[in-house]
Amino acid sequence: MKFQVSLLAKMAIVAAIVMVFGAATKPAYSQSQPLEKLTVRFTWKLATYYTPLFVALDRGYYAKEGLDVTLAEGSGAETVVQLVAKGNDKVAYGPGTVAAEAASHDLPVIVVATYMPKIPIGLISFPDIPLKTPKDLEGKKLGVSVGETFSNMLAPFARINNIDLSKVNTVQLETSARNSQFMTRKIDVMSLYTNDQVPLLEKRTGVRFNVLKLSDFGLGLLGQGFIVNRDFTKSNPETIRKLLRATANGYADTFKDPATAVEIMSKYMTVKIDPDVMRAQLKETLDATAVPEGHPLGWQDRALWQDNLDLLKQTNRINSIKDIGLYYTNEFL
Repeated sequence: MKFQVSLLAKMAIVAAIVMVFGAATKPAYSQSQPLEKLTVRFTWKLATYYTPLFVALDRGYYAKEGLDVTLAEGSGAETVVQLVAKGNDKVAYGPGTVAAEAASHDLPVIVVATYMPKIPIGLISFPDIPLKTPKDLEGKKLGVSVGETFSNMLAPFARINNIDLSKVNTVQLETSARNSQFMTRKIDVMSLYTNDQVPLLEKRTGVRFNVLKLSDFGLGLLGQGFIVNRDFTKSNPETIRKLLRATANGYADTFKDPATAVEIMSKYMTVKIDPDVMRAQLKETLDATAVPEGHPLGWQDRALWQDNLDLLKQTNRINSIKDIGLYYTNEFL
């Protein structure tokens, strides 16, 4: 019931947002004009958390704005952001925290909308391994992998939550080895994305794992949003506005009818996923999606950006924090 009440509340807010902010800027596209081609590059392979964009595509919201949008797979956030910075791609959809690192290193990218202000990462354990608070990591064997988001943030997470890392047995493993070690009970805890990997693993194993969401305990890293080449925003501002309006409609429809949204997304999946798993993944995605009252969908909060940048600096992911206007803008919403 908690999800249903939350979802109903978000549905109402999203509908109001689309009505108020969408109505103020109706698209001026005429069917006699050719559609403008635009590729949106995901930072990873097709996944359920991209559903709102495919709903917007499938229901013609991009086309109604005069855009011929191609939603394309990517090969990793850092690689894709580099391509956007170089202008090979103009627009990407992925984690804002990676764009923040890139902008701090003088790459010309900017985030124009953020739908998921905190990446939904969780620590998981089997039901018989207590994991209710971060302090429960003490005395456990924690599996980490090089390059994974949580391993990079373990030290600040420990500091924020008063975890004594000398009491945590941290084991570094390749990703595939880490997963198998977890399943064979050779490690106690590992991190996974709650809107993607956790539902898959629970369906495969029939186990309801303990899940400790990092965002509930002070580790908020900016998640999914649109990352755009800075020069492209300057020369094509209306294109960005059209993209964001159409995407907002896709989100509104997804909130309104998640079951139909899953059916739409399933048509586009190259690797088919069990519908029950997709529904669970979409539930987690919508739970993690911010619906700001009084602002357009995708609105970015300055304080959240500042917190994210402070965290990146504390973990030496960036050396210094630049003017905050170089990282994000709400001007196209």
